[in-house]
Amino acid sequence: MYSRYAAMALAALIASAMALSADAFVVPTTTLSSSSTCFRTRSRTAAATTSLSMSSESASSSKKIVVVSPPGGVGEVAAVSAAKLGNSVRWFVVSGSDDAAAASSVSLPSSVLDAIAGAGGTIELAGADASSLLLPPDDASSAIGAVSKWCGAADGLVCTYDGAADGSADAKAFDTVMNAVKVASREAAGSVARSGRVAVLPAPTAADAEDDEEKEAGGAGGLFQSLLGGSSVDVPSTLESAIGDGSIKVTKLRHGDLFGIPESSPDASPFVGGPRRDPQIRDEYTMRSVRIDPTISASGTAMMGSTTRSSRLTLGEAAARLALGANVPLAEGSDVFLTSLTGLDVLDVDDWKDEFARCEEMMSSGAGAQLFKASFESVPNTERLTEWIATKWAPAVLRTYDIAGIRVGARPVYATKVGENTVEITWQKLVDFQSVTVGKMSLEISEDSIVAKRGSGDAAAGYGSISLKPLAGEDVLVRRLADAATQAIEKGLAVKPAATKKPKPEPKKVVAAAPVATTVASSGNVAEASATAVKEPSLESGPRTAGARRSSERARGKRRKSPPKAPAVPEEESGAFQ
Repeated sequence: MYSRYAAMALAALIASAMALSADAFVVPTTTLSSSSTCFRTRSRTAAATTSLSMSSESASSSKKIVVVSPPGGVGEVAAVSAAKLGNSVRWFVVSGSDDAAAASSVSLPSSVLDAIAGAGGTIELAGADASSLLLPPDDASSAIGAVSKWCGAADGLVCTYDGAADGSADAKAFDTVMNAVKVASREAAGSVARSGRVAVLPAPTAADAEDDEEKEAGGAGGLFQSLLGGSSVDVPSTLESAIGDGSIKVTKLRHGDLFGIPESSPDASPFVGGPRRDPQIRDEYTMRSVRIDPTISASGTAMMGSTTRSSRLTLGEAAARLALGANVPLAEGSDVFLTSLTGLDVLDVDDWKDEFARCEEMMSSGAGAQLFKASFESVPNTERLTEWIATKWAPAVLRTYDIAGIRVGARPVYATKVGENTVEITWQKLVDFQSVTVGKMSLEISEDSIVAKRGSGDAAAGYGSISLKPLAGEDVLVRRLADAATQAIEKGLAVKPAATKKPKPEPKKVVAAAPVATTVASSGNVAEASATAVKEPSLESGPRTAGARRSSERARGKRRKSPPKAPAVPEEESGAFQ
């Protein structure tokens, strides 16, 4: 009965959504065990798995969201979170396994489907192998053409790489899945609205900038050679370029070290190792609070040695809210970083709105490009401190091995004093035997702080925007700035901030115990024994007069009171018989 209704439902879905060849789109069985399947689909609705989600449209306020990702991870959290908010979600899963049974193992428990049903949302699943997405479109086994037709028109798009590395995959398999995700995201973005496009990416590093320079120098292009040989398919260079271009802005949501398992996963559990007498709760349940900052500001925190972590649960929910665009006061095309903090409370709509608004305020005020800040009690002479940084500290740091040893790409070259209270450190690189300014670091000295901000380079050479990736040697300068603040205090150029004293806790008031009330009736009055009056000692009389006596004799002086022993008589004088 179930297989008959499932086949009828899937047939109706295929007929209404697309017309595909039998080789590119194969209707799966209930077990999805066909090895020849290149493009697999399953319909998951909140009411029942045998009904079509398109037949149960949500209210007019609901939106259609498309999620493209490997199985599990942030993609699963984003899809489920958007569906629980009452929206229609289509999740396209890119699997790195050629085995159809292994690739179709993605499933959602009935409790999650019931929660989606209660919110009025729907969710549908489809998938394809990474190898089938990297075949040319004219190949009969290619699944590229089926992606855009299945996803259809949507109001938002979420794409992520999380889940591409399953622990057993090697580097080649990981790159294959990443390229397949980029190709599938490009095809799905063709029918998505211009707004609500979100790319979930890791935090940028200095190595990413070096890779970009290698590509500019003539590295590998965007053509991925097919494993079948001969033919090739065009692969976008980055995920953000796959779903957007210069005219379409893409919001980039970045993360640190990921942790946590989606709550919809069968392996999800709040306890580490199962329930115990002294249970240990997983971090994703104890670190529900978040902080969202501009990526440039977050990279400065990473340069100071602080390790940032991001929970998949909060990261996926943030990506879903950004794609929906509801109650998110954040500009399109923003580049933000999410950090997980300790907290047990689940964030509500107002909490997310306040956090996004705080981040938008930082970027609009110019604090988004801030890399470092050292606060003082006061700076007696700002010009003197600026002169010391420009002529003493900066030249000494630029001559160190960590900076002077940079041989490839851009590096900090010199420092100049701009104005009365600003010092600029300039990054340059050699292009066709010409020095080109690619970026700057501005050190602003005020009456109570030193602030370091990342600046743009030469606009005529194509470096007019602020780089979101750390410049080479920038981490060295940021760490040395912390030492510069300490040296400024030692040299008398700045005053150390006064330590704030913690307020003393108020003494606890002792509450007198309430008299015990009884409801038992007394049978008579019992005369109480008269207590002997105890005379208290005073300064005039002393304790002896008050009748105080020692309970036992003191040990000192005992030997004196014992009777003296008789002296020993010599034997010669005793007259004893010999």
